[in-house]
Amino acid sequence: MGGSRGNGVLVGLYREARGRAADPVAAWSQLTANPQVRQAYQRGRGNEVAPVGDDEVAEMVAAAHVHTIAAYGPDRVAAHSTSMISRFVGLIGGAVLVDQPLAATQVFGPCSEVPEPADWEQAAYAIMWGENDRAIRSPDAHWLVAGRYKGQKVVAIGSHPMRLSDETVVVRSGTDAALAMAMGHVLLKEFHLERPAFAEHAKQRTDLPFLVRLRERADGYVAHRFLNAADLGDTSPTAALKTVLLARGGRPVVPNGSLGFRRDPAHWNLTLETDPALTMYGKGGGSVELLLPRFDEGSGVLRRGVPVVRVGDHMVTTVYDLLLAQYGVARDGLPGSWPADYDDAREPYTPGWQEPITGVSASRAVKVARELGETALRTGGRCMIMPGRLGTEHADTAHRAMLALLVLTGSAGVRGGGWGGPRGEGERVVDTGIYFYLHADRWRYDCTDVGMLSWQLGEGLFNDRAPWPVLAEAVREGWLHMAPEYDRNPLDLVAEPGRRACDEPDDPRNWPRVLTLAHGDQVDPCFVHHLVNGKLDLLVGASQYADVPMPDVRMLAEAFGKLAVEHLGTRRELVRGHIVERNYPETAALLAAVPGPAVRPEGMPWLTLTGRMHTLVDHDWMHEYGEALPTYRPPGTGQHVKPTLMVRHRGQEG
Repeated sequence: MGGSRGNGVLVGLYREARGRAADPVAAWSQLTANPQVRQAYQRGRGNEVAPVGDDEVAEMVAAAHVHTIAAYGPDRVAAHSTSMISRFVGLIGGAVLVDQPLAATQVFGPCSEVPEPADWEQAAYAIMWGENDRAIRSPDAHWLVAGRYKGQKVVAIGSHPMRLSDETVVVRSGTDAALAMAMGHVLLKEFHLERPAFAEHAKQRTDLPFLVRLRERADGYVAHRFLNAADLGDTSPTAALKTVLLARGGRPVVPNGSLGFRRDPAHWNLTLETDPALTMYGKGGGSVELLLPRFDEGSGVLRRGVPVVRVGDHMVTTVYDLLLAQYGVARDGLPGSWPADYDDAREPYTPGWQEPITGVSASRAVKVARELGETALRTGGRCMIMPGRLGTEHADTAHRAMLALLVLTGSAGVRGGGWGGPRGEGERVVDTGIYFYLHADRWRYDCTDVGMLSWQLGEGLFNDRAPWPVLAEAVREGWLHMAPEYDRNPLDLVAEPGRRACDEPDDPRNWPRVLTLAHGDQVDPCFVHHLVNGKLDLLVGASQYADVPMPDVRMLAEAFGKLAVEHLGTRRELVRGHIVERNYPETAALLAAVPGPAVRPEGMPWLTLTGRMHTLVDHDWMHEYGEALPTYRPPGTGQHVKPTLMVRHRGQEG
């Protein structure tokens, strides 16, 4: 017996129900099926406490999970934690709430390139970026310690000093992207332009050599979209999905890499005949002035030149040329406004420019960037970024700038390198902020016009649109993951899909039912009113409103597995269009299994438009926001939810 305390009303009611029913799952079902009983213990959250033993906590939480999966579906279970509880929830099909899945999806595709924690020890250079104290306390931290014994260097970048690091770079909260952009400036200049250290990687594994159409405006040009086979006269059904390179001799080529990378490993390497040009510089097509977004000084526009050629009727440049312009890496003869050197603080995105923003000296930014580049070059890309929480509403944009560092140094898709965040295979990985925005009904009180975030030269795609319809559209189109996914139990969806749950988040069929919070920082009036006092059958963890404390995860898994033998067995469910099998009785054994180091073929394919890692996200919405390329948005320029129950969104009650 432990000394834990839980919701006194719920503990008493559960004990009474267990006296009537020998089966814990049946007892939990009785409690939650009675609206008066359910409301009574919800009102007791945060008000009445009672002692509860560790075994009783594990049994109650296990029963709640089993009942919820059987009655509503595994995607009605969620956990926001860096501990083993998230691994448990992921194994049973629940939503693993994390703070950075979207950016990785944009760069690597829906199956995000995220190594197992066992890969951490293989990294030669590890950057812990963001608030990582929680991750350090994770049971996976020993892999990082093991890496240090092998000579691994660990650099912590965050708002305060951290443990387990050889060096700490303290960054002002919300400005991480500025530092990442400055590091990218150094990498592009020293490891790409001045010496082609990663040229072959860029040509064969990234989107950098692909051609992008430019659209003319009265005062310059803007990047439009990838040139595709349809632009060259191909009338096949998939022509618009086939991106184009410029091969030797100036011939446009549609490589197998555009679609074939996903299917035929024999075509991963380009032949000399189709050796792509990374740049249009020196190709004889001249240059034009490109208009790029700038957010550090309000809504501004950068004017920087790119080399171009004409392919048919289209003026094009490469993603590589766009990236050099975006990061401010100058080349002789190109028009526009460029930084003079690393210390130039007037022009984005130099080390000198970031210094007054982040508080990190220009020399320090250069040093870390050079260490990353040199280590990646010497070790074949064994450099890893372990993301943590960032103190900005533009965290996804910041993660994009950080991910670009991995793409530029060949550090993704190799053992010991990449994005050391949460895994996504077979798991429902959902962005934390978006999850609570929807299920805590924060959308009801948010009167923001999402068009406010469009850049100065946007086309008005979001004018007069509220956040929730935009979010729901992104989920319906498959651009954004959400749980629950449908209004039916996914264990039953193998035969027949249902309606998207995000379209009616307040329908009881679409409520989250069991939630584990390792930390209580999600609490606000919306959270309390709609989740704590309404939707949740059980709240577990550190919140002041929690029904029970966090159970020992191994005790929980064992209790869950025993109850699952009778109530669940082995089931198949639908996860983002794919059938996944869950062996529920074996959950404890699966949890105890030590994940082995991931084995990846050299140049693994990514599920993106080009079949490679992307630095350009060619999507109308990203172009509208000025975020198709990595960029920096200062804190305080995002959407702000009004956390008050006195405001109603468009007259809705709740």
